[in-house]
Amino acid sequence: MMGGKPFNIDSTNACKGVALILLLWHHLFFSFPEYGFFVVNTAKLSKVCVAIFVLLSGFGFSESIKHKRAGMFHFYKKRLVKLYSNYWFIALIFVFIGTFWMGRQLEDAFDSHIYTKFVIQMLGLHRFAYGEYGYNATWWYMSVIVPLIILFPFIYVLTKKFGLFFLFLFLLLLIPEKQIIPVLNTWLLPFGLGIYASQRNLISKIDFKLEKYRSWKYLMLLTAVCLVVAFRSFSPYMRGTEIDWLFGGLIILFVFELINTFGMLEKFLSFLGKHLFNIFLFHTFIYYYFWSEFIYSFHYPVFIFLALLSICVLISMCIDQVKKRIYLNRLVYFIEEHRLCPKMDLLFQKNIEKSDNSQRYKWIENR
Repeated sequence: MMGGKPFNIDSTNACKGVALILLLWHHLFFSFPEYGFFVVNTAKLSKVCVAIFVLLSGFGFSESIKHKRAGMFHFYKKRLVKLYSNYWFIALIFVFIGTFWMGRQLEDAFDSHIYTKFVIQMLGLHRFAYGEYGYNATWWYMSVIVPLIILFPFIYVLTKKFGLFFLFLFLLLLIPEKQIIPVLNTWLLPFGLGIYASQRNLISKIDFKLEKYRSWKYLMLLTAVCLVVAFRSFSPYMRGTEIDWLFGGLIILFVFELINTFGMLEKFLSFLGKHLFNIFLFHTFIYYYFWSEFIYSFHYPVFIFLALLSICVLISMCIDQVKKRIYLNRLVYFIEEHRLCPKMDLLFQKNIEKSDNSQRYKWIENR
C-alpha cells in the first residue's frame, strides 16, 4: 500500500466526535436568527454532520469485511441487531419518561393511526410511509441508515467492480431539483464514497500526497473547505446538502490531518465520537421536548452548547453503564454471533470474492 497514516478506528471516532459537535450546534441554533448572523449560518452549515456520518458508515462497513469470514445474512444480523438494540433501548427510556412525566404523549406526535405509525417509526421506515416526523423528529435518520445497511453489500460489489463510474451514477441523482429516490437520494453518494475510500485506501493515499506540503496542507484543506462552503451557499445547482458529500469529505481529511499532529485532540474527539449514536437518539428530548427553557437559559451560544454537550455526554455514559448492568451488551453479542443461513452466507461470500481480482475480501464485524 502506498505510504500514509492509516485511517483507523480512533481516526473514525475522532471524526464522529466532530460530527457530534456539528450535530448539536446545528440543532441548537439553525432556526434562531436572534443569535446573530455568524451563529445561525454556521449552524445551518453544520448539517454537514449527516453526510460525515453517512460517509464514515460506508467506510466503516467496508473496512469491516477485510479479514474474517461471515456472510451477507451474518452482516445484516450483526448490524441491524446492534442498531435496533440501541435505538429501541433509548426509545423505551425516553418515550416512557415523556409519556409519564414530561407530558409528551404519543397522541401529540401522530395525527392518526397512532400505534401503527409508532411501530413503523421503531422500524426506522417512517419517512417512507408517512409525512410526519413522529415522536422524535431527529429519528428521521433511521430511515436513511436502515436502508443503507440493507443496500451495502450490493453497493460494495458494484463500487468494487466499477469504481468511480458507479459513483458518478449517484452524482447524477443530485442534479434534478426533484428527488429521484425518496429519502436516500442525497445520501447514496457519500455512502458510496465512504465505501470507495476504504476499498482504495483513499484517505491514507491523500495523506501521503499532502505530507510534502508540510504545514501548508492545513491551509490548503481549509481553503478547499471554504470554497465548498461558498459553492454550497450560492451555487444554483447542487447546493445545500447535495454538495455535502464533498464538504463532509474535506472536513474528514482536515480533521484527520489535525489529529495526526495533535494527539490530545484525537483523544478528546474520539471520546465524544464513541457517544455519537446514543446522543443522536436522545439529544432532541433534552434541548427541545423536555428541558428547552433550561438549556437556552444559559443565553450565550457557547454556554448553551457546552451545557447541552455536557449533559448529553453524562446521560450517554449512564446509559452505557445501565446496558452493562442489565447485560444487554452480552445479549446483543450472543445474538450477533449466532449464525443463520450458513449456506446462503457461503454463496454470497463467493460472489463477493469474485468482485475482487486482487485479493479475497471476507466479511467481519468491526468490533
